[in-house]
Amino acid sequence: MGFIANIQVLRAVAALAVVVFHARNLTPIGSWVSFDFGNAGVDIFFVMSGFIIAHVTNRSTPLTVRSFLVRRAVRVVPLYWLLTLCVFTGGLIAPGLAGTGGVPVFADLIRSLAFVPYWNQAGAMLPVLFMGWTLNYEVFFYFAFALALPIRRGRLRLLAISLVLVALVLAGRLWHPASAPLVTYTDPLLMEFVAGMWLSQLYAAMPPRANPRPVLLSAVVALATGFAVILFKDDLWPHAPRILAWGAPAVLIVGTALALDRLGLKLSSQPLMLLGDASYSLYLTHPLVIKAVTLVYRRLDIASSGVHLVMMLAACALCIIVAVLVHLFIERPLMNALRRLLLPQPAPSKKLPLATLSR
Repeated sequence: MGFIANIQVLRAVAALAVVVFHARNLTPIGSWVSFDFGNAGVDIFFVMSGFIIAHVTNRSTPLTVRSFLVRRAVRVVPLYWLLTLCVFTGGLIAPGLAGTGGVPVFADLIRSLAFVPYWNQAGAMLPVLFMGWTLNYEVFFYFAFALALPIRRGRLRLLAISLVLVALVLAGRLWHPASAPLVTYTDPLLMEFVAGMWLSQLYAAMPPRANPRPVLLSAVVALATGFAVILFKDDLWPHAPRILAWGAPAVLIVGTALALDRLGLKLSSQPLMLLGDASYSLYLTHPLVIKAVTLVYRRLDIASSGVHLVMMLAACALCIIVAVLVHLFIERPLMNALRRLLLPQPAPSKKLPLATLSR
């Protein structure tokens, strides 16, 4: 299934939005201006995840349940486990750095590594590496999707998964579970994965075509509208549930990006492609970078709003640099090693040039 440059760019945009949301706490600027729109980066990620999983499994050679889960584990687990262990160890060595969740105990570590949601000491449903709360949703979605893989017909498979997830969400609205796993597995956020899956069907049915200006202009306007709704959510519908306030525009944004791809308008600059590749590293590492910068910056006792703004932007830039380095020298080598170890390697063909085989 082909590489989609616009989705790669959206991965970078979504991760940067989350970084900005958390960087707001570095300076007093966060109390002057609302950065809540950055939260919507998670919703965009969920919609993209639903699309990507359905898209890559819609192939002539179907994946087995084991192969699918191993591929997902290789992509998600190594860096998350490594950083979780680092944060757990750091919390034991320097309890003052543990944050509002308190010093993690061994049971917290096990549940975090196993992607099992739980309530921490502060009463929040956050794992040791707090950004991992979204991975609890992702992993649950992966298992739900894997169970439906034996259904060979793509649309029937998506329908089965959709019905199960919709039923879970409805059950949650009726029974209001209190346990962390059940709260997660019945959350309306699961509908964002469902929407993303069905976007894969629309994308597959949309033939590539030359970019007729009226259609192209409409797609660009739709994309801008999606981002505007997210940006001005507090003014437009401050009390709307998240699934509407950020989930609906996230679906519009991802869907429009896919339509623009079909119309031939693709963003494919190398820096954006690299940042898209490093988006998972950026998502997981940025809280650690911001925490380190905050500890240093607050000791300086600076009052200038201009310096605050510069420092916030500098912290975001540092998060990007660290993420790219982590991706290139830790995440990618780990994934490549695990792929060679756990996944069957295709036999090289004598008809292919060496350059092709090395990719």
